[in-house]
Amino acid sequence: MSDDERSVMSEEEVQDLSNPSVTTKYTTAAEIVNAALKAVIDGCKEGADIAELCALGDKTIEEKVNGVYNKKEKGQKVEKGIAFPTCMSVNEVCGHFSPMPTESKKLAKGDMVKIDLGCHIDGYIAVAGHTVVVGEEQIT
Repeated sequence: MSDDERSVMSEEEVQDLSNPSVTTKYTTAAEIVNAALKAVIDGCKEGADIAELCALGDKTIEEKVNGVYNKKEKGQKVEKGIAFPTCMSVNEVCGHFSPMPTESKKLAKGDMVKIDLGCHIDGYIAVAGHTVVVGEEQIT
């Protein structure tokens, strides 16, 4: 390794959890994901449209990321947004169902709904999943 390569490496910022900036980005993404997940869970009611709930999750993420990291870092815009689109797999559907409005379905009492979604801040991703049964008491 040349002296020039060593100089560049020593100037590079550490990109792991020992760097407070990285930890803050992960934490911020997780807070946004939790808010979006709560909104979708709260919407899981009998008669709710799956496509509309998926859109709600994505919209919540987009709105929340628009309120953070709006200043440039080292002269560059911080990329942020949806890392994993909101998916709601109902009953026998194994995973990653995010229907177009024309192929959507309505939730019915007793449906088991598996929710997945994710957000990133500067490439640092937080994802979450949760399962609810429509019309049943939620366990907290």
